[in-house]
Amino acid sequence: MVESRPDSPSTSDTAAGRLADLQLTARTAAGRQFVELAERHAEDFAARAEQHDVEGSFPFQNFKEMAQSSFLAGTVGAEYGGLGVDSLYDVMVGLSRLARGDASTAIAANMHVAGASVAGQFMRRSLAEGDEHTAAMLSALLGQVGSGAVVMCFPTTERGTDLTAPQMEATPADGGYVLNGRKIFGTISPAAQLFFPSVRIPKDGGGYLTGTAMVPGDAPGLVVEDNWDSLGMRASGSNDITFTDVRVPASHVFAVKDNYAKVGQGFATFALTANIPLIATFLGVAECATAHAAEAAGKRKGPRKRRLADRIPIQQLMAEIEIDLATCRAMLARVGQLADEFLARYETGDPLSAESNALMKETQCMKYVVNRKSIEVVDRAMIICGGGSYMSRHPLARLYRDVRAGPFMQPFAPYEALEYIGKVSLGLDPALDR
Repeated sequence: MVESRPDSPSTSDTAAGRLADLQLTARTAAGRQFVELAERHAEDFAARAEQHDVEGSFPFQNFKEMAQSSFLAGTVGAEYGGLGVDSLYDVMVGLSRLARGDASTAIAANMHVAGASVAGQFMRRSLAEGDEHTAAMLSALLGQVGSGAVVMCFPTTERGTDLTAPQMEATPADGGYVLNGRKIFGTISPAAQLFFPSVRIPKDGGGYLTGTAMVPGDAPGLVVEDNWDSLGMRASGSNDITFTDVRVPASHVFAVKDNYAKVGQGFATFALTANIPLIATFLGVAECATAHAAEAAGKRKGPRKRRLADRIPIQQLMAEIEIDLATCRAMLARVGQLADEFLARYETGDPLSAESNALMKETQCMKYVVNRKSIEVVDRAMIICGGGSYMSRHPLARLYRDVRAGPFMQPFAPYEALEYIGKVSLGLDPALDR
């Protein structure tokens, strides 16, 4: 094989340029501002990521800086002090960029950013339905988020159930409700001042309604357990949160639906808005790993001082990485566009179940592929970088542990996704067989 000329550009010289040429880009002016902030923050956060990973500590400084830059208010309207990003596609791109610097920070920030978007959507729906009280409450909330005064946590996960069927109960009492239950994976909880747990509400005559409660972080009976100790995403602050006889006024339990254990309709807006950017963070992890692999391939090794990049097996591994990245980007872009169109059509009302299920099917197809391909990209990057990447302080060791979190995130786990996709494709009721 002919050796490269000494003055030829190395792989490491061109890695950043290749990412910039091929990466997903925002489509709106507000979205481009959001992505630029994400890139700026990612550069700073990358320098702290290792320490937080080793310590399992929460990156409070990262969230202070994102609040100051208005990144955390990205999806809040400009009239409330936010950036006014109204494209889920652009939010998805921004969160993927942030994940290149620190995936833990990205998934935690997504919970808040997506929650603010859902709050805006629900406020507009409340106005359309004439529910001025709920609209005013949410308007005040958006003002707090826009000013950077509030960080929100949306604990929806519980052991032994799924997102559509919460077991945490809101029991009517004294004109309000009493909350009891335990949530797990309460991502961003160390930094939050407001919590929005999903709850079930007993119906007269049996059965339950589902809804969301708004609970201040200092409410008596609410405890963030500080017990997050995980293989990866160690700095996401995804603690358990317990609610013991927590009292909330009736006005702070909203979005109440008689759609217990159903995936479609009202659930679709929340699931799409929170889930699509979350899935995109794993593309960001894969892109970061690719940059590390390209840099390693550009270095000269061995007695002949040849570059790894000049070896055919390394070229083949990089080709497989590029194919997987192209696949992930294409699927994310398609679903992001479909989601924007869907949310625009149903800004003030619920869609038909069939349409919700069809789009959720496409989202689950995308999630299944992006989660798997991102893991494979990081794995190949480690092979290219060699044994050093197996050491705990190597950036790829952290990226590999972080990227493994994707398939566990709901909705759905891989085996559930396959069931859901198959049922929708066959025209069956997509309720999962639990």
